[in-house]
Amino acid sequence: RNPDVNELASISGFSVSHFTRLFKQYTNMSWYTYLNRQKIMHVERLLASSRLSMTEIAMQSGFNSLATFNRIFKAEKHCTPSEYRSKYRF
Repeated sequence: RNPDVNELASISGFSVSHFTRLFKQYTNMSWYTYLNRQKIMHVERLLASSRLSMTEIAMQSGFNSLATFNRIFKAEKHCTPSEYRSKYRF
């Protein structure tokens, strides 16, 4: 399960807005961007090393829909998940 920004803010003792501001200040990226990059790194491992379907990979990686998965993956990696799998499968 993906960490929820509300939970992280609560644990850290900050409001959500203050937590996200601090997160961006120290990482130079938004919480949303960070979370998506973590998801994409997980997707890359699954694409290269498993025979799971794209839907299974999307759901196991925390994406709520295949369309969102495909859009974010392509924006981040500049190719489709299928193209990535063809290129990097071992």
